[in-house]
Amino acid sequence: MVHSRTAVALETFEYLSPLLVTVYFLVAKTIAACILQEPMKTAGDRSRRYFAACLLLTYLAAIVSEGFTLFVGQEGSVTTQATTVNLLTSFLVYGALTLGILENQMPLWHPYVGAFAVGFATEVLMATLQTLSTSDGTSGLRIVLHIIRTLALLVLAVVGSIYVLYKRRSRSRHLDETEPLLANGADGHVFKSSSSSGYGVDTNSSALHSGGDLEDDDDDISVAASDIEDAKLDKELRAQQRARLQKSGNWFNYLKDFKVFIPILWPGRDRVVQVCMAAVACVLLAERFLNVLVPRQLGILTERLAEKAGSGTIPWPALQVWLVLTWLQSGVGISLIKTLAELRIQQFAYRSIGTTAFRHIMGLSMNFHNEKSSGELIRAIEQGQNLQGMLEFVAFEVGPMLIDLTVAFVYVYTLFDVYMSLILLVVGLAYVWIGAKTTQWSLKQRRRFNNAWRNEAKVQNEAISNWQTVSHFNRGTYECERYGNSLTEFNASEWRYYLAYYVGGGGQSSIMLIGRLAATILAAYRVIQGRAKVGAFITLISYWHSVESPLMQVSYSIRRVSQMLTDSERLLQLLLTKPTVSSPADAPKLVVKEGEVEFDQVDFAYDPRKPILQKVSFRAKAGETIALVGETGGGKSTLLKLLYRYYDVNSGSIRIDGQDIRTVTLDSLRDSFGMVPQDPALFNVTLMENLKYARLDATDEEVMEACRAAAIYDKIESFPDKWKSTVGERGVKLSGGELQRVAIARAILRQPKIVLLDEATSMIDAETESLIQQALKRLTAGRTTFVIAHRLSTIQHADQILVIHDGQIVERGTHESLFQENGRYVALWSKQLSKEVKGVSDALSSKRADET
Repeated sequence: MVHSRTAVALETFEYLSPLLVTVYFLVAKTIAACILQEPMKTAGDRSRRYFAACLLLTYLAAIVSEGFTLFVGQEGSVTTQATTVNLLTSFLVYGALTLGILENQMPLWHPYVGAFAVGFATEVLMATLQTLSTSDGTSGLRIVLHIIRTLALLVLAVVGSIYVLYKRRSRSRHLDETEPLLANGADGHVFKSSSSSGYGVDTNSSALHSGGDLEDDDDDISVAASDIEDAKLDKELRAQQRARLQKSGNWFNYLKDFKVFIPILWPGRDRVVQVCMAAVACVLLAERFLNVLVPRQLGILTERLAEKAGSGTIPWPALQVWLVLTWLQSGVGISLIKTLAELRIQQFAYRSIGTTAFRHIMGLSMNFHNEKSSGELIRAIEQGQNLQGMLEFVAFEVGPMLIDLTVAFVYVYTLFDVYMSLILLVVGLAYVWIGAKTTQWSLKQRRRFNNAWRNEAKVQNEAISNWQTVSHFNRGTYECERYGNSLTEFNASEWRYYLAYYVGGGGQSSIMLIGRLAATILAAYRVIQGRAKVGAFITLISYWHSVESPLMQVSYSIRRVSQMLTDSERLLQLLLTKPTVSSPADAPKLVVKEGEVEFDQVDFAYDPRKPILQKVSFRAKAGETIALVGETGGGKSTLLKLLYRYYDVNSGSIRIDGQDIRTVTLDSLRDSFGMVPQDPALFNVTLMENLKYARLDATDEEVMEACRAAAIYDKIESFPDKWKSTVGERGVKLSGGELQRVAIARAILRQPKIVLLDEATSMIDAETESLIQQALKRLTAGRTTFVIAHRLSTIQHADQILVIHDGQIVERGTHESLFQENGRYVALWSKQLSKEVKGVSDALSSKRADET
């Protein structure tokens, strides 16, 4: 009875030993990756790595020897299934650990040391139980080999523990001695500064290499300017991601920020999408069952056909069940429901992410938009929408893939035995390992291929778009040779990349083929032995595809999820960016009755080191026209930006009819203004659509009346397409005067309480200026108006003229009073008149020279 219990315990530990080592190692590596543990600087010491590898090879040699002893040893030796499984799986596990130590230049040692300790403990138990339960002729040799295995693991565990503890203690002491008095950042890490992003990052950090697959950026191939800029942005993005990950301390804290996407992607109010998600979940569950039921039913059908062979009777029940299951698994079965439901989910997520990101961008302040390019923002939205694909990929592909692999191991074990599961395990590990190595080998070749591709397009595009320049310098032959060289480089890089890609793919296919053949041979052998039915053989052949498919996705899935996460980082950083100008949650609307505007001791600076406005105070009474004059850079445009609340004042206040503009809603504030900018921009749509943009509910008659007031009506009527004329991008089809008058018409149509004119008559001829001045009089009649003008002749009739110099109001008053002061305002007039007189004199001199 005791002997029986000992044998059972031995078999149990033989099964569990490799599993316990594997579980410990994977858990330790996962925890290390999540908390961003990094290897010590001496971790890559070759002597230590080779010493550990030699001991592991000794362990593997002992396993091989024991296996040889068991299978070709003395007669009467007993080999149980548990012993065979233990030898095979131990060889796989410790072989993988050996490979990991040899391949990794900087291994993180404590997961290996812990795995060796767990292995040593189980080996001691198995050796003890083996001694108590074995009485065959080979027991002595097996015990010796077991002792060798155990001693190898003991040395690895003890020496490794001493090394890890000693290095950790010395590292801690070194940090205590060298830690700066004031650390940079709350977490004490000192990060290198980034040139443009404001984030810091240690570019040599291997934190992410243990927890994710973020690509290295090194490349020595030159690319087009736009591609270099894209590469630079991607590099900065990954640097920001590394910095944020290191600052978070672990992957859990890092991923917490992604919770901002949950309310975006969850269809809380869309019942249709919720139903679609439930349908997809049900179909995915059903597909997991069908992956097993279809080949199983095929095996049952084969058995029934074998039983009915020669009888003329068709086994209809088994055949009908198989037909129904096959139909459900086909493209017109339940997968069609999943495809349609997924499309609806994708559309919802795409729209939700796009609209949320767009709304967020449009709500950000001017300082953000001044520093970002529109192309980068558009790219952020496009790449951020990959998050929707990532969630679907993880939920609808990676999740089912892992379930299929788990079910496959269990199912092939129930069909045959544990040896079939071992074949599947070996095939899976080898397939994933070859896939990872292939990806690593082909990564640089892929970059070279992409860069050569872009360079070829760059050379071609530049030569064609600059054909006149090429022709002027007679460089057609040179450009043809240059393009030919780019094609040669493209072909060479393409060959190198696809060679690595297809050789790696061929290796994976070979592994899969060998695994299928081995499984088929074992299944046939079991059928011949009478330990399995013919139907089980057919089931395995049919089911093998369900095994291959998830294995083929494993390495691809890891890389794709990592890339999607990187792409989503750009959108995440965008959504985490908060506007510097916003309204309080309970802010009331601005009520403009008179239109009185007051600046009270306003200070402002874009950069704290360089003040722009200092103690600016003035009052614009209702209906007054305030002119802002002064040299360029004095702060005139900044005053209008503060009034429009593109920025908030640093100190002081701006009030409209006694209401501080910071306490009212932004929408109501900006609805009160009518702006005529110096350089109006139009959308590339019809004139009527551009004009109605000022007031979306305006009628055609109101638009035309505003155009009459702006003296642009007759001009529009003269166009071939009249009001349906498209104006080109930013209005390039219109002249400068036409653009200004369209902008004035929009301002008139808006019916504002306060008018802002920023160089509304700049760079136009005198006749057009006369028309625009008349239109402006109609616009500003009875409204509080702010005018920025460099042409001082246009603001002589202003109620109040403010002379701005170095951010301060140095003079104020009417045109007449300022002339009497004979100060800076008069100096500005003198400079402008001298310039104009000089221009007229130069023109006259040129004319006389032509006549003579």
